[in-house]
Amino acid sequence: MTFLILIPLLPLMAVLFLVLGKPWLREQGHKIGIPAMALSFVFSVIALAQVTSDGAFSIPLYRLIQSGDLIVDLGLYVDQLTVLLLLLVTGVSSVVHVYASRYMIGDPRYNRFFAVIALFTFSMIMLVMSNNLLMMFVFWEIMGICSYLLISHWGERQSSAQAATKAFLVNSVADVGLGFGVILTYSTFGTLDIQAILAEAPSIQGNTINLLGWLGLDVPIHTLTLIILFLFLGAMGKSAQVPFHVWLPFAMEAPTPVSALIHAATMVNAGPFLLVRMSPLVILSPEAMIVIALIGGVTALFATLVSLTQVDIKRMLAFSTIGQIGFMIMTCGVGAFVISIFHMLAHGCLKGFLFLSTGNALRSVGSHGHGHSSLFPHGSSMLFTGPLVFGALLLASLPPFLLFFGPYERLWMVQPGPSAQWTFWILGFLTVFFSAMYVMRGVLVLFGQPLSVGHGNGVGRQAIHPFFFAPTRLLGVFSAIGIFGSLLLILWSWFADFLSPVVGQRMAQIPEEASSGTGLQLILAFTAAAGGVAVGYFPLTKFSGFWSQHSEIGKRWYVHFLNKLYFDEIYEAYVVVPTLRFARWLWRVVDRHVFDAFIMGIANVSVVTAKWLWRVVDLRGIDGLVVGLGRNSVGMARWLWRVVDLRGVDRVVVGLGQRSLGIANWLWKSIEIKVLDKNVVRAGNQAESTGNMMQELEPRTLQHHLLVMIFWLIVGIGSFFLWFVG
Repeated sequence: MTFLILIPLLPLMAVLFLVLGKPWLREQGHKIGIPAMALSFVFSVIALAQVTSDGAFSIPLYRLIQSGDLIVDLGLYVDQLTVLLLLLVTGVSSVVHVYASRYMIGDPRYNRFFAVIALFTFSMIMLVMSNNLLMMFVFWEIMGICSYLLISHWGERQSSAQAATKAFLVNSVADVGLGFGVILTYSTFGTLDIQAILAEAPSIQGNTINLLGWLGLDVPIHTLTLIILFLFLGAMGKSAQVPFHVWLPFAMEAPTPVSALIHAATMVNAGPFLLVRMSPLVILSPEAMIVIALIGGVTALFATLVSLTQVDIKRMLAFSTIGQIGFMIMTCGVGAFVISIFHMLAHGCLKGFLFLSTGNALRSVGSHGHGHSSLFPHGSSMLFTGPLVFGALLLASLPPFLLFFGPYERLWMVQPGPSAQWTFWILGFLTVFFSAMYVMRGVLVLFGQPLSVGHGNGVGRQAIHPFFFAPTRLLGVFSAIGIFGSLLLILWSWFADFLSPVVGQRMAQIPEEASSGTGLQLILAFTAAAGGVAVGYFPLTKFSGFWSQHSEIGKRWYVHFLNKLYFDEIYEAYVVVPTLRFARWLWRVVDRHVFDAFIMGIANVSVVTAKWLWRVVDLRGIDGLVVGLGRNSVGMARWLWRVVDLRGVDRVVVGLGQRSLGIANWLWKSIEIKVLDKNVVRAGNQAESTGNMMQELEPRTLQHHLLVMIFWLIVGIGSFFLWFVG
């Protein structure tokens, strides 16, 4: 099973090859990225088969930190949830790489694009395979950096640079909460291992923490609730939940392959994944679940209404993604974690197809699709795909079927208090209605929109596609929905059983009597979905805009949602502008008048002190002392030369010299001539007589020496002979 480490390793190797081989690769980066992603998808399929047969498994890597009680072991954890996300991430990324190989032709940063998008995919893969929170947090941040680089790919455009900065700042603010959650989790559990945390969570369910103790207030908060809310704060940023949703519509400045990858497989799916991964912890805090469900429901409702009013196609798709992710977050808030993942997979496949198909259409006209005629210019043929409509109807039927049928029906009946129950019911039905409406509207606007047929006078009329009026085709649509629904029942049953071991088991805690058992909720939910499909279709006909054109309230609300409830303007007026003004005030008052003045004061004091030291200490003190010592030394030297040298030393030397000459002259006359010379003459005479004597004695001396040598030779031989015989 260790070979499954190739799932994240292959994209990483592609990144390294693309970065290091940039000079000689030219525009061939896709030849490295596409095979790497395809092989990663193949290994993900193998991992699915492995988990299905043998269950979850771990792949230890190495020990990153060991300091006291803090031990962080990096490793990969592969279970049912992991393999499903791996299939989505690697599958969509493979398709996006293939699409980008044609879409990005001619781009001056072609290889850089493939390197960053491969790193983006690698970060998401490591995030879903991480076995501890620290590792997850690290790749969470790397994914945010990659999103910045991809959104600003065309950074020469000011709008792209601003969109990337906005996305990075919003996510960074939300990630502060995630960081606090990781720290609080470690301080509570003493470990960062996810499985150890989930196993130990029930034992500390009743623990509290006094969050405002530093203010002297006694406000105990459940520790698990605080941990979940901190983690959820990070999820809100990545998944673009209200009020952190403002970055995602502007992220459409990125190339279309990036938008498809962000919306379908990575980035925005990180929030629901985190909640599902920590689901055994989430279900232990009903308070946190209420907050999660409310934020998810409000986001789904808000984004759906906004998407219905947008005329920019990519912005409409962006808000539809926000709404769908909000629906997933809401289902996590009510404990339907399996539904959230099922919806994520379905939404990822559909949204990836929508973005890539939209990219083709927008590239053909060179715009974002503002208005209708930009997407379907005069004289063009309509792009319509029947299976896509079937898929849209099926996706519109998923929320009511999954939420209001079977065991999850009871989740809506166990909320504390009737007001909470009614709130969740209203949010659920409205989300179902509007989700079905904008799913149908989005597909029809993109692929089944009526053509604008020109007349001689320049006035266009709407030509409705006959597909929607042929009774036989309508019957075929409903038959297809029935077939798909039957397949969905089989798939859903297998999917729920497959994923249930790794999610929070809240259903076991809910009594059976909590369910009404009448099936009325399912009927109402399907009615809401059918109404949404109808309303999503009919505004495209000749009745388009009737409700907003003939109602003052409708006009007012239409304008509000067209401007996205002015969230961006509110941020601009109450966050951005005050922050910039405060920064300017700090620069003018604090920086210039305090810090700069303080530094200038120190500089002035230093200069004045240096001048004083130079004038008083240096010139008058040190220089005066040195000059005085020099003058005194010169005077002393002159006095010594005049008095001692000329008058004393020179006279003594001259006198000694004269006396030395006198003594030397006396010694020469008295001793050398009279004594030494006479002795030398006498010694010469004696030497001459001695030489004559030696010549006479020399023969005698040689004879004597020979006799001595012969005597001792005889003594030696005799002694040796006596020693040898004896």
